[in-house]
Amino acid sequence: MFIKGIKRNYDKINADESIADEDKIDALLMKLGAEFLVSKDDRVYVFKKDDVEAKFDAKHARAYHFKEYVCKDMNKLFHGF
Repeated sequence: MFIKGIKRNYDKINADESIADEDKIDALLMKLGAEFLVSKDDRVYVFKKDDVEAKFDAKHARAYHFKEYVCKDMNKLFHGF
């Protein structure tokens, strides 16, 4: 994934007032990785593409308003996807 695409999707979700603040990280995960999602039990998202697997626990994610950190986290998570 390209960081510019992640930031663009972050901004769209951040501006969407229909999404509660506590659900924004989940919305971003689904926006970026829905096609790779294999499981999301108890807000622990598991994404897989070929032999690459990535897990993300949304319950312990950074606060959504820390844009640079969230975008870096998403970039690391989907690296190779």
